[in-house]
Amino acid sequence: MNPELLRDIDPTTWPDLIKEIAEVIGDEAALNLFIRFSGRHLNVPMNAIAGHVIEETIGREAFVLLARDFGGDSLKIPGGHKLLIRDRNIKIVKANLQGIKQCDLATQYKLSERQIGKIVNLTRL
Repeated sequence: MNPELLRDIDPTTWPDLIKEIAEVIGDEAALNLFIRFSGRHLNVPMNAIAGHVIEETIGREAFVLLARDFGGDSLKIPGGHKLLIRDRNIKIVKANLQGIKQCDLATQYKLSERQIGKIVNLTRL
């Protein structure tokens, strides 16, 4: 999975922890944390130490806010793989509803026609 693809995901579908972090440090900074630390634990220091990898990722101001609200916590940043698959599947279903043939979707998404059929039948919008 290329974590940079998370930039294309609707923020309303982000995991709850990322939404909670975004309320404190803003969407862009939270997204940068999500991408950089996806699927890992992030130990947030009590004090915003200059030069820390978190500061490099989200900037000084956001790091200070994160340390203020989450300092001392070990945050399990969710992986984004399931979110990316869900987003892809929704796009496939919408395209199919617009009349794009399943064989064309299979080619576009590099999946089998059988996989496309399952996605179309099982994905709820």
